[in-house]
Amino acid sequence: MDIDEDLKESGAHADNSTVKPFPSSSDELNSLKWHKVSVRWSPQLDKLSNIDPQKISRLGTLNLVVHPDFQIAKGSDGTEVFLGLKDDGTEVAVKRMLKSNYQVLKNEEEFLRLPQLDSTWIVRYVDFAEDENFGYLVLQLCEYSLDEYIKDHLPEDKMPVLKKIVLDVLSSLSVLHSQNTKILHRDIKPKNVLIDVTGRARLADFGISRQLNMGQTTLHTNTAGTKCWKATETLVEGSAFGYKRSTDIQVAGMLIYYILSAGEHPFGKGFHCEHNIFKGKYTLEHIDDEVAKDLVEWMINKDPDKRPTVEETLAHPYFWTEDRRTEYMQRIGNLEEAENCRSADPELLKRLDHLADGKSFSNWKSKMPAELIQKLDGKKKPYPENTLGLMRFLRNLHEHYPGDRVDVMTMFPDLFGCVFKFAKMQEWNSRSTLRTFFQRVDIRT
Repeated sequence: MDIDEDLKESGAHADNSTVKPFPSSSDELNSLKWHKVSVRWSPQLDKLSNIDPQKISRLGTLNLVVHPDFQIAKGSDGTEVFLGLKDDGTEVAVKRMLKSNYQVLKNEEEFLRLPQLDSTWIVRYVDFAEDENFGYLVLQLCEYSLDEYIKDHLPEDKMPVLKKIVLDVLSSLSVLHSQNTKILHRDIKPKNVLIDVTGRARLADFGISRQLNMGQTTLHTNTAGTKCWKATETLVEGSAFGYKRSTDIQVAGMLIYYILSAGEHPFGKGFHCEHNIFKGKYTLEHIDDEVAKDLVEWMINKDPDKRPTVEETLAHPYFWTEDRRTEYMQRIGNLEEAENCRSADPELLKRLDHLADGKSFSNWKSKMPAELIQKLDGKKKPYPENTLGLMRFLRNLHEHYPGDRVDVMTMFPDLFGCVFKFAKMQEWNSRSTLRTFFQRVDIRT
């Protein structure tokens, strides 16, 4: 079937006032204006910009061709997404849905038009149109869904890219969950995160989102979302439940694990996935970073009251710079327990040694420059070769010999994760000298 026949069947040239064939006067037979931005969709957009004008449908200032050659996505609810060009040359994605079932599309339009959602982490609203049969939501054109990007388009050095995507996703959620917005997304999943041409992740698809009223913290509603991407409390039998921002947080935690593991789910796949979510049975075996595991585990907690807010996730040590991590360990080295490392409580040392067993910083003195060991050990009784001794050594090295630098993060890549995990276990992080490290800092770019 050619493009002309498809268009006749689709009703793209319906006899109404909003959808019109492209003008055919001699002055307007030139190609459509096109500002080239997309890399992935460039071949199709080139074809669209130069297609026979009689085959183009116009909706206001939008030009599109409803044909498989220009379809870029299809939803389970009957939504179809096509490439389009605005009269000014802007590349767009056009979501089309039958008017008999397009309240979801109108709902999404209402949310995306809110000034609060005009953000670099949210897919951008462009326009909305309708004809006799369909509604059309016109959006910023992105390159890939997160699902596609992770499976087929990651660079060789993937971890920094994946970490940036995690930060983008949480930043988008912070836009929704802020006190002046209070939007519950309710359908967080890989296909609803889009990657734009710059590589930034943007949250999309607000068709079943809801907004809390002023002073409201819970929305009582029927269950929503996608199989295997629902929070524990939404799987309870019954017609309605209390949906909170913490409900989004748990699903976002599943998504973060999916990102960092390049496609795995913490609660497994297939038939058992939702059963595992309900029971709180998960695995974090597909990621190695202990700090990342701590963040995910916190977010996917079965108990909604024990999950973090999105602001707390953005202040998590997983996102700290190396300088901030180094400063944190120096503060640990200044605690009374580290200061007394030579006569520390045996039970404390036993717990710490168990956590540090087999790590890169075991026998740390043999891996340090000998002259530094001699310099600091010579001042008083030698530092014990356990983790508390290392923390005190690093603190004193920084305080008394600032010119003698040691790249401890490279030398001992698993040290920070171990120290943070132990400090959390001992509740040291709630002390005044460490508590400020866990307040939100401006880490977004």
